[in-house]
Amino acid sequence: MARQLLRADGLERGSVANLARQIYDWEKGRNFPRDWAPAYAKAFKLDPSELFSTGVVKEASSPYGPDHDHEDDDVKRRALLGLLATTAVAAPVGREAEHLRAILTGTLTTEATGRDADTWERVVFDYAHEAGYLPPEQVLPELLADLAELDLLISRAISSARPHLIHSLAQLSVFTAVSLTGLGDVRAARRWWRTSIRAADESGDPLLASHVRAKEAVYALCDNRPEQSALDLTDQAIALTGNVPCRGLAGGHSARAQALAQMGRHAEAREALDDLKRVFERLPDHVRDDQQSQFGWSIQRLHHTAGFVYTHTGDHSRARQAQDEALASYPSKSVLGPAQVEMYRATTLIQEGDADAGAKHVMNVLEQLPTAHRKTHTVRRNAITALSKASSKDNRRPAVRDAYAMLATAT
Repeated sequence: MARQLLRADGLERGSVANLARQIYDWEKGRNFPRDWAPAYAKAFKLDPSELFSTGVVKEASSPYGPDHDHEDDDVKRRALLGLLATTAVAAPVGREAEHLRAILTGTLTTEATGRDADTWERVVFDYAHEAGYLPPEQVLPELLADLAELDLLISRAISSARPHLIHSLAQLSVFTAVSLTGLGDVRAARRWWRTSIRAADESGDPLLASHVRAKEAVYALCDNRPEQSALDLTDQAIALTGNVPCRGLAGGHSARAQALAQMGRHAEAREALDDLKRVFERLPDHVRDDQQSQFGWSIQRLHHTAGFVYTHTGDHSRARQAQDEALASYPSKSVLGPAQVEMYRATTLIQEGDADAGAKHVMNVLEQLPTAHRKTHTVRRNAITALSKASSKDNRRPAVRDAYAMLATAT
């Protein structure tokens, strides 16, 4: 739509992104696009008077309230017409249908109640079984659409429903940050981590606030942030739990062990891993037994952490054992977790002096990944870490060069 308006106004080099944001405000009824009336009229081949009135812009109100202003109906009607026209001539139907549904949701929503909070808990539950398992480019557009709707509900929530909706917002923001990291957009992911932490804190649930920080700490290790940033987050995550066994406490100790191992503080990393093992034994059964969703902290996470720590501390025997145990414990639907563990195996091979075997293992793992997962940032980062362990002399070996070339081609 933005590109159509720019062409109609003769601004071929205008900012599509800025205009798209303005269109979004127009569609929500925040103001009228009067300066763009001629462009809209030209784009849709209509008279400007058919699209825009001259009334004063008012804040949107419910059509079911006593103070309902029918000018708001005009705003929504024009937006609907524009969306329908755009759907017919320009944009993909699915995306425009979602814009239309969002407008209708705004029309129907007078206030959000406990029933809405229950609905969004179910939405979070569904995403918890998808985020981190399905390809991020498949999950992210759905997440963003749902977050836009949840934002509207929170703005209209009664006091008792608001904390529960914000609780759901915090968790969906985590899934969004994870998806963005998977796509390699780590800077955007950082902003979503900030949102998730703020929402978790505002929800009043310290265990969720702990989980969010622990989760960010793990992902901070693969987005070029200083390891100290991850350690600071783990300290906060652990402190927030009050030593109550939960996924946040386990995740905090796990991220701490990994950060210390990556920093070369090997003795401290092994101590942190021992702390994690003790926490794992105290976890509630429903957390420890959940291998299918982001709500759990199950045995494969423990073995995965051990595999990472022993790989980076150079304890090859224990690394191989932990890698084997992690791979054996992953559920069949898991793709990215096992692929990362296989990259730890490649690291171990190269550390042991067999650069050819390690590089070939990297290539085999990439080749066996489903196409949609082959570009996932976390897997690629672990592949690069493995290859970086090769000596300067081994870097010139054909297998190592081929592995780097395969990573470059997959970008």
